[in-house]
Amino acid sequence: MADRFEDLLRANIAALKDHYEVCGIVDKKGNVYPLGADTKVLSTIFELLVRQSVYETAASLGLSVKEPDVQNHYPDFTVFTAVDATDKIAIDVKTTYRNGPNDRFGYTLGGYTSFLRNERKNIVFPYSHYKAHWVIGFVYDRVAMKKSADYAHYKVEDIANIPLPFGNVEVFVQEKWRISGDRAGSGNTTNIGSIVGTLDDFINGKGVFSDDDEFHAYWRGYERTAGERADTYSNIRQFRAIKKV
Repeated sequence: MADRFEDLLRANIAALKDHYEVCGIVDKKGNVYPLGADTKVLSTIFELLVRQSVYETAASLGLSVKEPDVQNHYPDFTVFTAVDATDKIAIDVKTTYRNGPNDRFGYTLGGYTSFLRNERKNIVFPYSHYKAHWVIGFVYDRVAMKKSADYAHYKVEDIANIPLPFGNVEVFVQEKWRISGDRAGSGNTTNIGSIVGTLDDFINGKGVFSDDDEFHAYWRGYERTAGERADTYSNIRQFRAIKKV
């Protein structure tokens, strides 16, 4: 199931490349309000765009899709054959930006103290029901704009004149463990940090782990604070050294 779904999903996402130039939110009076440069807003837009691809791909294979009923639950989409099946696919959509096409970038890949250690915490189905965990990653070049452009609004007929705060949108689909780094992301939060690299690094899955089992063992034992990690490990080299003892 997973291989066929992945191939079709990649093809359907590739077909979206001409639809990324979303330029605003439209009200019923025909006013268009530009998106501005808020990364959270753009992340929502890209997730809405790719949502159609996920559902269309699942439907073509006779699969079901479920989204979280509450906020902050993992994953964004669950693809499955049956509610009690244990070969479900978790799909999370991640978005970040570059200041230029050659910049390196990274993501946060979800918590390491919730469902990884308590399989029913903050997750749609029990963690053991998932066989694969994928990331659909969007990255775009940030475009500098005059601040006044954030507050203007336009009519639908003037849509061609609306400035975009982003460009050069690119996307990849990759297994989470293949793009994971060995350090927490987002400062002091308990989020898994991805590798920091180029688009090719993410496409080719140049993460630090040798396989999915090592990824899970590492992050399930990764302590919350630097002080606690001083007594265990804080990087993959230290982790592997401990495992050899």
